[in-house]
Amino acid sequence: MTTSPVQGPVLARVRPDAWRRVRYGLLVACLVLLGSGVLLGSAPSTFSDLRDGVLSGRVDTVHVSGGLPAGATGYSTVSLTWRDGGLDRFAEVVEASDPTAASPSDVGAREVMTSDVEQTLRSLSPGVRIEAVARSNPGQTLAGWRVPGWFPVAAILLWLATVALLGNGAQPWWGTRWAWFWALFSPAAVVTVPLFLLVSGPPPGLPESGSSGRRLTGGWAFILFCLVGPAAVGAITRL
Repeated sequence: MTTSPVQGPVLARVRPDAWRRVRYGLLVACLVLLGSGVLLGSAPSTFSDLRDGVLSGRVDTVHVSGGLPAGATGYSTVSLTWRDGGLDRFAEVVEASDPTAASPSDVGAREVMTSDVEQTLRSLSPGVRIEAVARSNPGQTLAGWRVPGWFPVAAILLWLATVALLGNGAQPWWGTRWAWFWALFSPAAVVTVPLFLLVSGPPPGLPESGSSGRRLTGGWAFILFCLVGPAAVGAITRL
């Protein structure tokens, strides 16, 4: 657990200040990518959140896709998208003709409604605008968010570049290579990747080769991220 990843014979000879520029460049790319995800993606939400937004007046337009035709029996998945709190949000509910029309395995964690979803929303606020849209490709899902199809590819490339920096760059601060390794490979990588790029080097004004003092070791990092990783992902999906 205390062994550091092997450095490449060529990359290890790169000057420390060059690694700092690489790290800052990746940090900028990471921030741009995260900003694109927030602007172009949709945060996961629930019908209860949508109901609260409509009742409070924060939500005045809801896009609805799917649903049971009039007089039909059975169940159908209804996709809902709206904007609230400066973010695009989405939720799925199951519209069923009766409570027994859909089994628990079909429903999963989605809310089941035995009333017409569109009519339910209109009854909450007569002024809310309901726009029916055709089903379309929702893109990809990353950390619970719906993001454009290109986003996961860009995220994986950035993650790989960060792992390469960890293995071949200057000795990281605040944690050993193994500590940062477990951080980057934890479920909270969406948080730990920008964190590594931001603080794994010395503060501005200090040389890259300076001493960082005591550092988090790999064993403690493994335990830490096993405990807080799932909680961090859950917090992101609840934004």
